[in-house]
Amino acid sequence: MEVGSGLGHDERRTRPADVLVPNWDLGKPAAFDLTVASPLNQSILNEACVTAGSSARISEQRKHASNDVKCSELGWSCIPLAVETYGCWGAEARLHFSRFASRLAARLNCSKSHATSTLYGRLNLVLVRANARALLYPEHMASALTSQLNYSNANILQIRGFY
Repeated sequence: MEVGSGLGHDERRTRPADVLVPNWDLGKPAAFDLTVASPLNQSILNEACVTAGSSARISEQRKHASNDVKCSELGWSCIPLAVETYGCWGAEARLHFSRFASRLAARLNCSKSHATSTLYGRLNLVLVRANARALLYPEHMASALTSQLNYSNANILQIRGFY
């Protein structure tokens, strides 16, 4: 399976996806949009202190608000993959990672728990590396994380031919 943005050059600036999977759910394309959120953001700090994952949840809501209309026009499902800087993944990311793990387990003939553990281990390693890079080189944080996750998705999940 080919993975890409699914958009022309001019549309990439406002693209609703970091990764487009053409045949995700019953043949419908899925626009996976990665976002990293900090629970230390002043606008949500009070809620984040009380409710684990609230920063990821709010980020998922924001991604839906900004991308659902464009995705719908294109016939895509909008799937935000929100993660907090400390490693807590959003509910939608966890749901779809479970689906990734099921398919990966079937492809590699291993248990779903092993595939899930491997997937989260690799993704968390990418986050740790990106956080370290952000501390050392803050001006390159966003592009480094996105490129590392794009590499990670293609390499670890073996998306090409995955389904």
